[in-house]
Amino acid sequence: MEGSKWFALFAVAAGCATAGCAVPQRPGNGKILYLTEDTTKAKYYLYLPSEYVRQNGQKPGGGRWPLVMTFHGLRPYDDANPQVREWQEEADRYGFIVCAPELMTCDTLVTVPPLRTADRPSVRRDEQAILAIMDDVCRRTQADPTRVLATSFSSGGYLAHYIVNRHPERFSCIAVRQSNFSAEMLDPRQVPKYRDMKVGIFFGEHDFAICREESTEAVAWYRQHRFDVTAKYVSGLGHERTPQTAAAYFAEVIGVEPRTPPPLGSLVMHDVMPEGPPRPAPPMLARIPEARGPARAPVAAERTQPRSGTNAIFPTTRPAREPAHATELAMANPRAAAPVPPPPVLNSGPPPQKYAPTYKPVPPAPRRTPPRSVPLRSSNSAETSTAEVRLSTTVGVTPLWISYRVELPESIRKGCSVLWTDNGKPISTALSGYAVMRDVGEHRLEALVITPDDRELRVGETVTVLPKLTSRPVARQQ
Repeated sequence: MEGSKWFALFAVAAGCATAGCAVPQRPGNGKILYLTEDTTKAKYYLYLPSEYVRQNGQKPGGGRWPLVMTFHGLRPYDDANPQVREWQEEADRYGFIVCAPELMTCDTLVTVPPLRTADRPSVRRDEQAILAIMDDVCRRTQADPTRVLATSFSSGGYLAHYIVNRHPERFSCIAVRQSNFSAEMLDPRQVPKYRDMKVGIFFGEHDFAICREESTEAVAWYRQHRFDVTAKYVSGLGHERTPQTAAAYFAEVIGVEPRTPPPLGSLVMHDVMPEGPPRPAPPMLARIPEARGPARAPVAAERTQPRSGTNAIFPTTRPAREPAHATELAMANPRAAAPVPPPPVLNSGPPPQKYAPTYKPVPPAPRRTPPRSVPLRSSNSAETSTAEVRLSTTVGVTPLWISYRVELPESIRKGCSVLWTDNGKPISTALSGYAVMRDVGEHRLEALVITPDDRELRVGETVTVLPKLTSRPVARQQ
């Protein structure tokens, strides 16, 4: 028994080290390179789109190719390689060169969100490496240094917002996806240097709680500083890879036409309006089905000037609207006892006629459930100890990202070993961690704690994973 117990713990550790977030996008027809920047020795993946390869770098009509800098999420759940793979279809569609640097900050061994300071060696190293890699890409390829998109997935958002804030002259647009945000990392004194830059923020209705909440914090920060923000949440979407949202947004900002239709029809998007008048979406994103509230009479007009060197995609005059009336959202967790403060107001109302939801949208899940005091009983004695179990949620839509933690008395925690299982399948050997649950149904999340004196303690909680909600097309009214 003793040997099999430690073998199981070792096997879980090895399995978790190789785990990751799947890439559902198909591979492109271009070329992938794995390169090293000479001065910083930083490594990065580079994808050259199919037309770039066919034309040997020569752009039809002349000029250089737009560059996407995409910052990956936490290892081992994400990395530079999955990022460059998920972007290949969009790179071929729009003619983007895509660069995915390997980041030191975005690693569970270095950073555990939330990240609240930029004064860290890993952040300073990544900042230096990103700028050097951008220069290296522009030397090696026909990438256009005046048309650069900063984008990110998950914890890569910390660096995406930070690098644009510190070096706005190097970027023409930022559009993040299901990403983290930290206002403490940004310097407000930099805002006048790039207030005319377009900002896109996209996340899922059922995204991981910290990503959903920090995305809405990002919307509030940029609007507070009077940026031009397009902010959307996608119905039924969890913590999933959706590069098509950022790609379409970037294409509209810089004036690039897709070679093939963008796969946006299945995404039902809604405006995020924390406060103040919302901005209209770019024309391409406006084609996405969107839930809109009742129209309001214009009360003011606002003028903005297009960014020099980019196409004037947005109209120069926008009617402002009164702030939407605040609405209470019920918690998605039916077992939680107390309500939580509602997130920023989300538009409601019937979607356009082309796509009509066949379901009633589910409100976002609360950030965390209240701590629970759970008795732990030893299998070798009648002694009972007390532990606190913390889960980010106990119900959600597949794929459901969940954080878990077991807090033990100091006398037990020091020197103990932990084995987490999901319906009996080992998933982790740490006191806390993250998991993605894809199988619909009941998941029994249990922790087996082996104390320093070789006692076994068990604690568990049931998580309900609901099927993904879908929408169907309906006939257009005449």
